[in-house]
Amino acid sequence: MHDDHEDRAAQRAGRLDQLLDKARAKRAFDHGSLRIQVLPRSRSSIAWFEFGDPEGSPLLCLHGLSVSGYFFRQYHAHFASQGIRAIAPCLLGGISVDDPTRTVDDLADEMLELLDELGIRRFDLVGFSWGTLPQLALLARVPQRIRRAGFLGPMLPLRLLGAQDLQRMKPDVRLSLKMAGGVPRLHRALMWAVCRLPVSVLMKQFEDETLSAAERRALMPGSAFRRTFERAIRECSATGSGFFTQGWRMFLDEPGYTLADLAGLAAGVDLRFYVGERDNVHLPDVAQRLAAACAPATGGTVRTQSQGRASGVFQRVAAPGPASIWMAPGAGRMACVLYVREALDHLLTLPQPESLAA
Repeated sequence: MHDDHEDRAAQRAGRLDQLLDKARAKRAFDHGSLRIQVLPRSRSSIAWFEFGDPEGSPLLCLHGLSVSGYFFRQYHAHFASQGIRAIAPCLLGGISVDDPTRTVDDLADEMLELLDELGIRRFDLVGFSWGTLPQLALLARVPQRIRRAGFLGPMLPLRLLGAQDLQRMKPDVRLSLKMAGGVPRLHRALMWAVCRLPVSVLMKQFEDETLSAAERRALMPGSAFRRTFERAIRECSATGSGFFTQGWRMFLDEPGYTLADLAGLAAGVDLRFYVGERDNVHLPDVAQRLAAACAPATGGTVRTQSQGRASGVFQRVAAPGPASIWMAPGAGRMACVLYVREALDHLLTLPQPESLAA
């Protein structure tokens, strides 16, 4: 049986190697920082990037849909200067095997096994958009291993959302979720076609009426942010992975945890939610619900503040127990990727919310 496990892991690693060769053949990206790790315990393998200081403090970085772990490459020099060893797995996009049986819980398993293989016990954690789904699974399962966790645009699995939450979401997101649940084969075919559209067309999915002026400027053709984001999307699409299809399916699946599981946070966990005030995909109400779920660990309650303490682009609007909510006033759905650098600095260098209390 052990040999069979190793064979399956080796087969998956071989498929990842093939995808890597395909990406290299296009000569579009430098994958020198990419690793492929065989995970014999879970009979799997995982592709991941490493950035920053290889001897630094470990930080697990989880990306959202449309991009891969390559997204965090832009912060390599910053990670190195701050003494951070950034581990950025490819969850769905880029160098990733399109496996219809994987779940969010499986991803959490793979990441924990990867950290075990690397000899990492305690770590910091950051994720944005879809990446906050496996991030929540990790928080629910191994809070004792996590020091600080920053959620940019936190999301909840569909089964934990209410009808009112769905109604507040962007219309095309609601439509995609309905198709993914009702006619999955048609949805898969459409998403296959969408993934092959020019990057300039894919970028339009991020444009809507809720964006702030800063977000609109960031998405303008030729801007530094847009060039970086387009590069990350091209890298993700280079291997033809079904990131949209698998992402929506896993969003619909059982998450493997409940909100009640978050009430058992280990003492000392510093948990921060970063949200855009007008975000219609990563709903600010979700951050409130998550913070409330964590509050019973210390007997706290969510206290929304009309005048929170400001820190850079973020303003603290609630601080229940070990969790705090930081809002970018006026920002929409792009806040979770536009302000990653600011959130990293805030999470990893500022004191815990309790010591910031007025």
